[in-house]
Amino acid sequence: MRAKHRHLWYLSAFLLIFFLSTVVCRADDLARDRASLRGIKTVVVRVHTFEHEWASELAKAGLEETVLQASIERQLEKAGIMVVPEEVSKKTETEGILNVRVKFLDPEPPKKTFSTSEEEKIERIDPKKKYVYAIRLNFRQAVSLRRTPAASVFAITWQTESVGLRRLVLIREDFTNVVNVFIEAYLSENPDIKKTD
Repeated sequence: MRAKHRHLWYLSAFLLIFFLSTVVCRADDLARDRASLRGIKTVVVRVHTFEHEWASELAKAGLEETVLQASIERQLEKAGIMVVPEEVSKKTETEGILNVRVKFLDPEPPKKTFSTSEEEKIERIDPKKKYVYAIRLNFRQAVSLRRTPAASVFAITWQTESVGLRRLVLIREDFTNVVNVFIEAYLSENPDIKKTD
């Protein structure tokens, strides 16, 4: 019964990937959404917590939160986008927060049990297993409500996402691709930004 349930889950995940395969990386990239990036001078990067039970295995695959955050910050800075640490953020009208989240749809952590020559069992990451995952990146900034202009709230004004089926070590490439979608949108609205090498 449990195996049947797992096969149904995998079939559902496969169908989801199949139907979304034409939109591997999708953005709410309408002109009005891009326009909301115009005039943004600084960006705070925030990579959100992964599932606790996955943390140590994801770190072994280079998907540790701090490593991803540093990599994304470098990618933005190389494109000429000024990044500031969250602790010195002033939350002004020319600053926004780039939120990055990843969700794995596989019900099991990426571990596999191996038997050693002494019949001892050890658990370690299975590098060949593929996982269904979704990366969501959104940009939040201070906005005013039309009905009460004095009221200022933080809201998502631009977002993109990517869904895929890959090995853990290859998922990191997709983070780069998703961030590149943001960079392209940002630079289209802020053409005076100069890239650094």
